[in-house]
Amino acid sequence: MDEVIAFADESGITTGCPCYTIGILTIPKDYLSEFDNQIKSLISKSGIRGELKWQKIRKSAGKLNLCTDIAKLVLEGPCSFHCIVVRKDLYRKWRLDEEEAFFTTYDILLANTLKHKKGKATVRMDQKSTSYSKQDEVVKIISNHLIRKKTGSAAIEELSMEDSKQHFGLQAVDILTGAVNTGHWLQIDENAQIDLAKKIACKRIAMTLGWTKLVHDTMPNPEFNIWHFPQEFRSTPSTEKVMINLDVPGVSREQFEYWEKVYS
Repeated sequence: MDEVIAFADESGITTGCPCYTIGILTIPKDYLSEFDNQIKSLISKSGIRGELKWQKIRKSAGKLNLCTDIAKLVLEGPCSFHCIVVRKDLYRKWRLDEEEAFFTTYDILLANTLKHKKGKATVRMDQKSTSYSKQDEVVKIISNHLIRKKTGSAAIEELSMEDSKQHFGLQAVDILTGAVNTGHWLQIDENAQIDLAKKIACKRIAMTLGWTKLVHDTMPNPEFNIWHFPQEFRSTPSTEKVMINLDVPGVSREQFEYWEKVYS
């Protein structure tokens, strides 16, 4: 059976953002080395120094093009991306206990992502400070319990919190998760102060999905799933099919500099 490595990260947890997103990038174990080499090559062309992060996508055509290229790499290869976008104001548990609410959605997404995988999964979560030192063990137990209820067997063989500097998969999922959360943030609050490069990156990633904006939840599909939570947030503004478009052109330096002048 095919083993997968699942890399998980989150975006938007901080105060001031109206939504948060948890993203999971699954990569077949036998493809991981090729994936890492592809990401290294993309980073070297982008102008980013050091670790790849959504926070670093600003003031550069090369950096925003990197985001589109990562989306294309996932869409055209054997990988898949699954995420849950949570409206904080609609999620009752968030108002009572933010950490418990966060990990409830984490467990649900992880179980739904891995329940259809035929082989065992190794999960790498981005490091996160929590009130309980063994939170990763709790996530594994609860997620496997949810998967077992659906399939009759556990899927997660190993789960650990890791330093994203050591894993290109965690860096790639940081970009995709950050982009999805930012796209939804702008939909909820059009006056949100977001760097122009990030706005364009969101638009370009949406174009790879066949959309005009990165604001929808998706019909179930094997490549790129966006799930809105809770129930009141579903289909807002609409649920859309993913229509993969790998021909989205890059943004030239001249184009970006022109847009900077127009929108500054």
